[in-house]
Amino acid sequence: MSTASITRLVLPGVTNRHGSLFGGVALSLMDEAAGIVATRVARGPCVTAHINAVDFKAPIWQGQAIRVEAKLVKTGNTSMRILVETYGECLEDGTNRLTTTAEFVMVAIDKDGSPRPVPRAPESDDDKDE
Repeated sequence: MSTASITRLVLPGVTNRHGSLFGGVALSLMDEAAGIVATRVARGPCVTAHINAVDFKAPIWQGQAIRVEAKLVKTGNTSMRILVETYGECLEDGTNRLTTTAEFVMVAIDKDGSPRPVPRAPESDDDKDE
C-alpha cells in the first residue's frame, strides 16, 4: 500500500482572522499528498479528478503543526481512490487530533493528457470475498 505524509508549521501567513489555518491551505496540502501517492502507484503523472466529502472536523491553530497522511484505498483501470486525513499537533504537549478527512480520486495521464491504465493494487483483507 502506498502512503505519503507531509508536516508543516502553521504560521501567520496561512491563517484566517480567527487564528486558524485556512481551509484552502489544508486542501492544497491534502491534494499534494494524494498526488504523491497516485504518482508512486501509477509511476507517472496524475491529476485530481474528484474530491469526495471533505469534512472539516476541527481547526488547526497558528503555532501548531499540520500533518497530512494519505493512503491508497483502491485502484480502478485509470483511477485511484486515496484517503487523506489531516491532524493538528500541539508541539508543546504532543497531542494530536484529527481535523479534516477527504477521499481524492486521482487519474493517471499519458503525455497527451489522456487517462492511462494504472497497476492494480494488491487486495487488502477487506476487499477479498470470503
